[in-house]
Amino acid sequence: MNLRVQKQSFQIRDARLKEVEQLQTIEISAAQSFRSVPALNWIAASDAMSADTHRRSIRTGTCWVAVNTVDTPVGFLTAFVDRNDVHILEMSVASPWQRCGIGKALLQHLTQWALREKLTCITLTTFQEVPWNAPFYSKMGFVILLNKDLDQRLLSVLDREHGQGFPKGSRCAMRFDLKSTAHKHSN
Repeated sequence: MNLRVQKQSFQIRDARLKEVEQLQTIEISAAQSFRSVPALNWIAASDAMSADTHRRSIRTGTCWVAVNTVDTPVGFLTAFVDRNDVHILEMSVASPWQRCGIGKALLQHLTQWALREKLTCITLTTFQEVPWNAPFYSKMGFVILLNKDLDQRLLSVLDREHGQGFPKGSRCAMRFDLKSTAHKHSN
């Protein structure tokens, strides 16, 4: 018997205000992956990002969803613009949809949007050692920033995360330079 797993079909579109609760459910589903990391398994029981934060990103056009064939969200990326940068607040993919290319597609969508907006870089904070965090983003072209390269905004984010219970030194800030991407696209 040949058991082939069919790749699940999805599309990326702007998130809608009526989907905020679904986004929170997706984030909680995605967080269950942390049960496999003993020092971080408490994240699986943590609250999702606030509905207000999602609403703010949706209203400013910086929240996108991956939807299945019946237009139900199965993943999302929510961000905000700070001067010439766009910062990813959260990217989550519902557990049954992980490893289907959704995270990569959401990042590519964000990159194309940010290039159209003439932004200079994408930033985020994430776990350094968790395989689906910094190592994943590194494969996508993000670079870990050294402490000396952190601006006040990113330093504040990391400090706030430490205050929320993330172990000191477990998190890092990363950047994707859009200027070099824009240059590649213009040649």
